[in-house]
Formats: sequence, structure tokens, C-alpha cells
Amino acid sequence: MPQKGEFIKITITARNFSAGDNAAVKFLISKGYEINDLSAESFGTGTPEEVIADAVDNADAVIAGLEPIGEKVFSKNPNLKIVSKRSIGYDTLDLEACRRHSITAARAAGTVEGAVAEHVMAFILYFARNIHTQNASMHRGEWVRTMSCGAKSRTLGLVGFGGIGKEIAARAVPFGMNVIYSCRHPKEEWEHEHGVHYRSMDELLSESDFISVNVPLTDETRGMFGEKEFSAMKKECVFINIARSQVVDVNALKNALDSGRIKGACIDVFDSEPCTDSPLIHCENAILTPHTAPFTEENFIGMNMRAAMNADDFFNGILVEKYRLI
Repeated sequence: MPQKGEFIKITITARNFSAGDNAAVKFLISKGYEINDLSAESFGTGTPEEVIADAVDNADAVIAGLEPIGEKVFSKNPNLKIVSKRSIGYDTLDLEACRRHSITAARAAGTVEGAVAEHVMAFILYFARNIHTQNASMHRGEWVRTMSCGAKSRTLGLVGFGGIGKEIAARAVPFGMNVIYSCRHPKEEWEHEHGVHYRSMDELLSESDFISVNVPLTDETRGMFGEKEFSAMKKECVFINIARSQVVDVNALKNALDSGRIKGACIDVFDSEPCTDSPLIHCENAILTPHTAPFTEENFIGMNMRAAMNADDFFNGILVEKYRLI
């Protein structure tokens, strides 16, 4: 907490930070921080870093969303000491630049996973029960009863089994789904703890009726889904990406959808956001949402408060390792 006569400035660039009851901003104000709230500017992955560098305005801390933050921001803002991410992903934050400038980085771990898992289940049920097509038919004055595949007994493949993957499993298993997963470091105990079964990536691609991608964007995961991977999937498979857009070759996905190689796709993340010109926009079997997987009132209040508390904890010397990236 700032001491008497000391002013610590926090710039908020994370969009929608004032959502809900604005509790996080009120919390920071109550702690005595000077607040530069730019959350209404709707900064995103497509915002030039130069814009963010100017917006930071030489603050001591930044509470950031998905906007790019790196060398340009740090060079122009020498007072900056911490970047507190209002997210669990950090691919738009240059960690090496943080190290060079001795800047601490933190993230809102443990706040977003449940809401994202809920979004994945909504995607699964959309295709599993065809509620949308039945509703449209009824509104046309028709009475057409068609069978749906359902979710029970279908195989859900989780690519990545971190916090989000585990939360998806916790919802899918009670639906009676067969949940399999692939990751770099599988653990035998997860089979009993989470009701899941490990598969190699090749096995997962060939066995799954639904595939959900839940991996961070790294050099290893960039472009991990392309023509080869989509060709290995079942024709009835629905592909779900709530991770990062760059994990997938979007043109290869479009080809798989247009050719009927896979049944459908559900996409919540895009190369540059806001995005209104995705190649998938005119694919009837592609369900697109504007990066709203974590977008619930309860979740945003929790993420905002965690990001605010991480900044406050840092200035009080009590930021715990669970939330610290650097």
C-alpha cells in the first residue's frame, strides 16, 4: 500500500475492467493508488504496441488484458515495475523484455478456468443436440423430429490438460462422455482423480467425436493443427479452439469444413482482435464467438479482483508464486 506522501500510479488497459460493480477499481482506490482507467478503450491483440506505450503514461504498474506489451512499452515507461495480467494466458507479454527491464509479471491464475470450460460445454451441446436447427424449424411452422448424436457416450479429446482441461473434464464426465487427453506430462493418477484416459496425439485425433484445444501459445504449439491433423480426424468430429488462434492453421480448418472433412468447428479466438473478417465467417458449420469464453459477470469480477490484488500484493511485497510469472 502506498505510504503517506507516496503516489503509485496504476494504468488499466485491460478492456471491460469496470464490468460488474467496478469492485476492482474501488479496491485500488481504497488502497490509495492513483488510477488511470483506460479499460473503455477496448485495447486488444490488434492494438499496436506503440499505442499501449503511450497509454501507460509512465505508470508504476499496468493491469493488462490481451494487448501487446514488450520492449516499446518498457522503454517508454521507465517507472514501470509490474505488469499484472487480467488473464491466465501471457503470449502477448514479452517475458524476456520483462527480465531485461527487471519488471515483475503476474497473472490471474485460478479465476478463468471454470467459465472457459462452461463455454466449451455449450459448444459441445450445440452440435450434440441441434437445438438451433430444431428451433428454426419450429419457428417456420414445421414439426420435424430428427435424431441428434447426443453427448453421452461420445468421446471428447482434450489437447492439453492443465487447469482448463481439468475443468472441462469435470463437466463432461458427468454427462457420460468418454474423456481422453493428450499432453506432454501425463500422470497415471489423473485417470482416477478426473475420470480421463491418456492417448497419444495420433490416437486422440482418430478416436474423438469432439476435440477441444486447451494449450498455451508457444513455439511448440504454434500451428500444431493443420491439414495433416484435420485429415486424421473423424468425419463426424467437431473441433473446438478456446486457446489461441495461432495454434491452428485457419485456412486448413476452413478447407476441412468446406470439404466436409470434419463436421464442424467452434472458435472463440482469432489472430487479431477485435476480428470481423475471419475466413470462417461464411462457413455454415463454424460457430464463432468474440472471445467470450471467460466473459461472465462472476468470472470477470474475479479476474479483475485477482489482477488488482496481484498489483497491490506486489507493492506490499507479498505477491505469491502461484500468480507470479517473473
